[in-house]
This record gives sequence, C-alpha cells and structure tokens, in this order.
Amino acid sequence: MKKIFTYLWLLYSVLFFTQELRAQKKVSYSFTINGTLARNTNYGEYDYYTGEQDKAIFAVGAFFLRSELNIPLNKTFTTGINIGLDYHSKSQILAIPYFLNLEITISELDDDRFFIRGGLGKLLKISEAFEKGNYATAGIGYHIATDTSRKYILSLDFHQKQIDGFAKGKLNSLSIGFGVLFF
Repeated sequence: MKKIFTYLWLLYSVLFFTQELRAQKKVSYSFTINGTLARNTNYGEYDYYTGEQDKAIFAVGAFFLRSELNIPLNKTFTTGINIGLDYHSKSQILAIPYFLNLEITISELDDDRFFIRGGLGKLLKISEAFEKGNYATAGIGYHIATDTSRKYILSLDFHQKQIDGFAKGKLNSLSIGFGVLFF
C-alpha cells in the first residue's frame, strides 16, 4: 500500500510540475521513429509475394518508436524522460526501454539546433514477450524549425541493449530517425 501511495504521489508531482512548466512554455513533447538497415539475406532470390526477383540490398533490421518529454535546463542543456518500443525482426526481440537522456546543443542558427545526446535506462518487462535488461543510447541530431509550434527532428543514434539471458550478451544497433517536436 505504501508503495502504491508513493508511486501515485510521485506521478501527481511530475504531472503537476510539467503542467506548470508547460504553461510557461518550458516543456516540449517529441515522437520519433527510428529504423536500422541490415543486409538482405534474400537478395537475388525469387519473391513469390511480388512475383519478381528480390533486388534490395538492404532490408529494415529493426524499428524503434520513442516518446519523450523534454525539459530545457538552460540554452545549452535539455533533459528528457523517454519511453519506447523496439522490435528487432532478425533476432525476434521486443523491448520497451525507459530512460533519461541529456541533450547538449553544439550549434544553433535561428531556431534550428544541432545537438549530441546520450541516455541510460532499463528495459521494462511487462510480459513474457518482452525482454528485461539495461539500455544505453548516444547520438547526434538536428532540430529543423518551422513556422508552427513544432520542429522536425533528424537523428543518427547508437543503441545498446544488455539483455538478461541473451546468448550474445548485448544487442547493438545504429539507427536513422525522424521525428516531430511539439511545444
């Protein structure tokens, strides 16, 4: 009972805090989709679905969905609370990473921003289908400003999942991402 009360109080505090900051235009929300490329093992084979030979050299190896609540600390540093969904098709791994990250602005021109970021967290195991372990990420990105209350995000990220019971120990991936940042 104490644990539930503590979690509810923490959730209430975070929601109240973010609503305060949102009213002051200091909090933003972003959603990104990342994908990795892998060598197409079916290259040159006949594809019965399309009725022709498979000529794609690369295939999507994994895709990641990320949802982030961004809180700027000052003009250079921004921190974020993230949760995501990762699916690696070749190794059939499904994971839900939740992590904190830090973005450091390298260069800013008008409202466009070039940054580096890194984050650490855990993999959430909500059922037998999902993996449990540790999560780390690092990357570079670019915020592209628009005339509206959103920005577009282009990123190149390295992800490392240390999965409990995984034969290889760690699963590393390099992804290209596209997202939208809302104010």
